[in-house]
Amino acid sequence: MLRVLTLIFTLSLLSACAGMAAKEDQVKVNLSSMKMIESTLLEQRFAVNIRVQNRSQSAMNIKGLSFDLTLNGKDFASGVSNKGLVIEPLSEALLAVDITSTLFGLIRQFQSMQKLETEPFSYELSGTLHLNNKMFGQRFSEKGEIDLKGFTKQTATQ
Repeated sequence: MLRVLTLIFTLSLLSACAGMAAKEDQVKVNLSSMKMIESTLLEQRFAVNIRVQNRSQSAMNIKGLSFDLTLNGKDFASGVSNKGLVIEPLSEALLAVDITSTLFGLIRQFQSMQKLETEPFSYELSGTLHLNNKMFGQRFSEKGEIDLKGFTKQTATQ
């Protein structure tokens, strides 16, 4: 009897925890823009705008985020923000965040830049949105490719 009660208690705890996290398809996070703001010998700082889409029927109360940016399969930069933001249902907002890359992250990118004229440039933005009304944060991961072949040819001829 004690085992049955323990099992029921454990299962109800697990089902309660499953409802605390937001569903992954209710949020979409994209890298909107990135601009270098400061550079020293050992690190570089970038201003990044991250677009957060709330695809749910209820407001999303964000108290901060933490994330990593990978370029061409190599770790490049990371960032955190404690800026609060409320995103209304079925809407989106931009979060301005400063990120930091180290000298080693920049060197890894220079080594892979030779491929940019023949291969697409890939990126991955992954991290956690920390929400006020949820015990656990909302994980996100967004991957994409940018083909710079046309961009570099146009820029060179202008």
